[in-house]
Amino acid sequence: MSALKFEDQKFPENVSINDYARLAEQFIPGRRSIFTIVEAAFLELLPEAPARILVVGAGGGEEILRLGENNPQWSFVGVDTYEPMVTLARQRLATTPIGARAEVHVATIDSLDDKNFDAATCILTAHFVPDDGAKLDFLKAIHARMKSAAPLAIIDGVGVAGDDTTELLRRIWRRHAMLNGVTPEVANMNAENFSKLPVVSEDRLVQLMTKAGFTRLTPIFRGIAIKGWLAFA
Repeated sequence: MSALKFEDQKFPENVSINDYARLAEQFIPGRRSIFTIVEAAFLELLPEAPARILVVGAGGGEEILRLGENNPQWSFVGVDTYEPMVTLARQRLATTPIGARAEVHVATIDSLDDKNFDAATCILTAHFVPDDGAKLDFLKAIHARMKSAAPLAIIDGVGVAGDDTTELLRRIWRRHAMLNGVTPEVANMNAENFSKLPVVSEDRLVQLMTKAGFTRLTPIFRGIAIKGWLAFA
């Protein structure tokens, strides 16, 4: 099964990689709340001691910056397959105190030797991985790098292509972006990107996470076609 890679998405000609976070804020319902919820969950679940957090799909480093800003006891290892985003992450982190306790690699999760993480995040990343065996392997690779019972915060697009409810949510997604100041042209472009993602239904994603070894799946977020869970290794 082919899948749309992050770097294969269509972006407006006047939008650079540095603008991605701003554009994402306009498109993704409750994006700021996602980071706040994940931070709150980890503060509740992790002991008040140094903790190592794995960030799968580290992007431009924003996730590390937001989670690390007020939590000096946390250190981070991020992986991402798109080198320009990793370069951006390194540049952004280097200008903050968080850079001393964070590293970001151009790598797939299965190639990362580092293990025994106290927690992990996978935010808007798994839906780029096709459900042809690769998505299950992807989730298993995350599980294998976490301590027993460590929490994973996973936020992902969900749906079934062609399903009436899924298609309605995609149209609402487009309208939501326009209400946030996105032009119809750019909103249509993003809707086309989303339609090419190999998303799976909520039930299927839960099934895959369970097969990968995660337990106690607990819903923590819902924003139109995006769903989030805590899952435990």
